[in-house]
Amino acid sequence: MPAHATIQVHFIDAQTGQPMGEAELSAEQLPPTFEAATTLKLGGKSYEVVSAQPMTAAEYRKTGKLRLTLRELNVSTVNPRDILYSMPTLCDELPAIADGSTKAGRNVLEMHEDDWRQVEFVALALESPIEAELKAIERIFTQHHKRPGFDALHGSWPTLSDLRSTLGETASWLDGVSFQGVAGLVAGGFAVRLPSGLTVYGTEKEGRVSVLALRPTKVGAAAEGDARLLSALAIRHQLCLVDWCRVEQIPPTAERLRTWLSKQG
Repeated sequence: MPAHATIQVHFIDAQTGQPMGEAELSAEQLPPTFEAATTLKLGGKSYEVVSAQPMTAAEYRKTGKLRLTLRELNVSTVNPRDILYSMPTLCDELPAIADGSTKAGRNVLEMHEDDWRQVEFVALALESPIEAELKAIERIFTQHHKRPGFDALHGSWPTLSDLRSTLGETASWLDGVSFQGVAGLVAGGFAVRLPSGLTVYGTEKEGRVSVLALRPTKVGAAAEGDARLLSALAIRHQLCLVDWCRVEQIPPTAERLRTWLSKQG
């Protein structure tokens, strides 16, 4: 069956669920995928695409039909000096997205870019630099905290097989890591959900872990067992946990990790 060059697009209001109209558009005018955050203009107004059915050009070119659910964007001019950061510190380097990858239909850890490496394991040998970084972040809290945000920012590893072995068979490995509103998967990214609900994620290259971080969440009854697993991993590889936004360094003991876990969520 030949691909359709013209697509019948139906627009749906995300708030009411009612049709907003329809239009015939050239397939060349539409993106190859709606996996990434997409905006468009209709009648002089800006809208974000909340959902697309189907999501890819390969699919809607087959049928010649596309259904877009839209939410109107309220665009206003803001003085750059009035913009506040939501966090006191951000990781200044994000991982690359793997070429040709997609998160569509896959079980992945999807997170906001600002959350990348906010809670992570760091080598104990770097204790002095960690303390210096934490002091710098603490100054952001004391000198630059303006509700509801901040007016300034501070900006021997295990193998993946070690991690799989330590976390055991009760851990649930996901298909990868992605960022909200960004198409594709983090290159070399991995994520694993522990029985307590806590997610361990990071990046690896040639089987060697290069980033090892935690996604804080309200944990369940298995928190004590997960704390013991993470403690064993950290002690074996001489790591400590750093919660950058809380300005907190957590020694790799099961008790201290369990206490930190109990404060999440």
